[in-house]
Amino acid sequence: MFQSITANLMVESVEESLGFYKDILGFMEVDSVPGNDGSLQFAIVIKDSCQLMFQKRESLVAEYPILAAKVTKPSISLFVMVSDFDACYQAVKSKREPLTDLHTTFYGTKEFALADNSGYVITIAEAH
Repeated sequence: MFQSITANLMVESVEESLGFYKDILGFMEVDSVPGNDGSLQFAIVIKDSCQLMFQKRESLVAEYPILAAKVTKPSISLFVMVSDFDACYQAVKSKREPLTDLHTTFYGTKEFALADNSGYVITIAEAH
């Protein structure tokens, strides 16, 4: 049966995505695959129990033609629960302006959101 699920985000530049997730959110690169032109076509990052994959648009469309589009337009958002919310908020805010500021939702959870270099929205919420 199912054991895990990982988002594979379509991006224009794997290198730029790696920079964002490593520098702003503290992820670590664990694998990458260069294309014929030397630029990365795929990479995997992890932080704690979270994992993401990035794949260059041309490479992902070649694998799954149904995803063809003229430009990459994010159509999902990522929701991340963190245990040390206040420290995470301060660390991220010192490096990148949030898309939404810190607030408490109607269901009582503290959260904020930011957009990555490709436009994907990342909501970071306090774990209960």
